[in-house]
Amino acid sequence: MKVLLYNNPENVTEYELERDLKIIPTWRRGKALKYRFLMDRVLCTKAYLLLKEGLEEEYGIKDNPEFIYLEHGKPVLKNRENIHFNLSHCNKAVLCVLDGKPVGCDIEEIPNEISMPLCRKCFNEDEINNIINSEKPCVEFAKYWTRKETIIKHGGMGITVNLKNILNEESEKNKNIQTVVCEEKGYVYSILTYNK
Repeated sequence: MKVLLYNNPENVTEYELERDLKIIPTWRRGKALKYRFLMDRVLCTKAYLLLKEGLEEEYGIKDNPEFIYLEHGKPVLKNRENIHFNLSHCNKAVLCVLDGKPVGCDIEEIPNEISMPLCRKCFNEDEINNIINSEKPCVEFAKYWTRKETIIKHGGMGITVNLKNILNEESEKNKNIQTVVCEEKGYVYSILTYNK
């Protein structure tokens, strides 16, 4: 498994973005430029460039990757069924994961406060209690959130599942979720792969 991180996308200047946009393919450039805000354009562009970097380092692929989108919008590499990837980003970092087996990832900023209505909608009672009683509730919230999102993105399901119990479902037992807290950088990420 190859994990690539790009930190501090908020520091990317318009000049740097313009330079990056010139080296990505027209279809991806068009997608990035559809975003209204500079930060969203940066995130879209940097995610693609991380994938390109990872494909070259891990597989020797120098061509610009092309995507096909599955039913719920999960991208897969065109003509490269043996290479799996997932991308995620927040305002603090961009994450790319590559593997020979299906993979999912999610990265989120550590929030300044917790939304209890969101917790009640997406987390079960045990998870809510663990978050509230944690030494660092905002970090614990981000850990749970990324783990749930990682399962959804791994399976390419979209939000069609029971979020409250997704971490406990039997079908997820043969998978491994790694969660990393980068408190000094302000984010948490999780990666899901099959157990070997």
